[in-house]
Amino acid sequence: MTMASPLIGAQLLQMGNGLVDAIVAGRLGRAELAAGGIGATVWFFVSLLCIGLMAGLSPMLSKLIGDRRRNAVGAVFRQGLWLGVIAGSAGCAIILIFRANLSNTSLDPELWPLVSDYLLAACWSMPALAIVLAARNVCEATNLTRPVLLVQLFGLLVNIIVDLTLGLGLFGFPKLGMFGIGLATSIVTICMAVILLWLLRGPKFKRYNLFASIDYPQWAHLGPMLSLSLPIFFALVFEAGLFSATAYQSGSLSTLQASAHFIAIGATAFCYMLPLGLSFALTARVGRVYGRGARQSLGLRVFVGILITVSMAIATAILLLLFRYPITAIYTNDVELRQLAAQLLLIAVVFQLSDGLQAALFGTLRGLQDTKIPMLINLVSYWLVAFGIGYSLAHHAGWGVHGLWVGLVIGLSLSATLLWLRLRYQLKKFIDEPASVSAAV
Repeated sequence: MTMASPLIGAQLLQMGNGLVDAIVAGRLGRAELAAGGIGATVWFFVSLLCIGLMAGLSPMLSKLIGDRRRNAVGAVFRQGLWLGVIAGSAGCAIILIFRANLSNTSLDPELWPLVSDYLLAACWSMPALAIVLAARNVCEATNLTRPVLLVQLFGLLVNIIVDLTLGLGLFGFPKLGMFGIGLATSIVTICMAVILLWLLRGPKFKRYNLFASIDYPQWAHLGPMLSLSLPIFFALVFEAGLFSATAYQSGSLSTLQASAHFIAIGATAFCYMLPLGLSFALTARVGRVYGRGARQSLGLRVFVGILITVSMAIATAILLLLFRYPITAIYTNDVELRQLAAQLLLIAVVFQLSDGLQAALFGTLRGLQDTKIPMLINLVSYWLVAFGIGYSLAHHAGWGVHGLWVGLVIGLSLSATLLWLRLRYQLKKFIDEPASVSAAV
């Protein structure tokens, strides 16, 4: 937990940014709250291009360190920066294209200008986000995760200040509304990227030669990175795409249901940061012992990771059950909206265990450099099962947004089950390998 705690804390602080944005949007009005939820969902979905393509960097660096090939760490990191800048620029362009076509969507026309303002200001954060992710992967692989926590805390403080001044127009600043909230996202991400790169030049990272030279893109490094990252990217797209599609469908139902969905998904996403932060640590720790061929250490790390995940899930389920009404009151004073959001949080209690387990299991498999089968598991669980059931219940059975959430419960449960079976298979395969082969992996 020494390594995982800063990552979990960083994830919670990152969600704090979303919470602050939501609270500020809720103070602007119901339509702004719904637009903020949809805009943030679009931003997050596109950000998966950066998150997914950079995800192969951590297991690669962890394996290099486990193999005691420190001199290669800097070269791989610099190639990761190239990949990140390309992915971030593409993400920025995708958001602008989506914004230009808002009038062709089925969203409530009342939300179009509000979503447009948010996306216009927030899209410029994408290249900086990719740099943040590259730097963060180095911290995870080297077990030096405290800088990630400190920088994320700084980012939250900056976000609060910018949201209050430019979003709500406090302290004599112009009230920019959704544009101001989106601008806060870009300012915060750029600041975090600059600080993390500066910290990576410090003495603790010096032995990895991260900035030893300026390299051109090299396929010898980018190819293996993409072979790991692309399945991770698609797996994340399948999962996050389900949640994005759910948010989009809630927007087509009504503004009330879209706002309630945004409140509930924001609260549950905050809980999800606990196992997600742990999964990053599991990827790095498992990647190291996998590179060394240490079988007993691998089994111990997997056992401890699952045990901690189950404990987290029980805790978050109890918190959501007991405090679902106070949680909704944080976002809005609208009584009808709070009642509907609390009902959705009650459904969220059910999938805390499966949601946490699938995150931890996926992170463990990523450390074992097993990414293709987990990608297919996500495809089947989320799109063939969860989306199909949720859509049918919401639009054909008349369950509305409740039906969408029932689909989420079923899909997440199936994903956790299949990933567990896959991990058992991989562990048995690793243990049964001859020692000479395992050590050479």
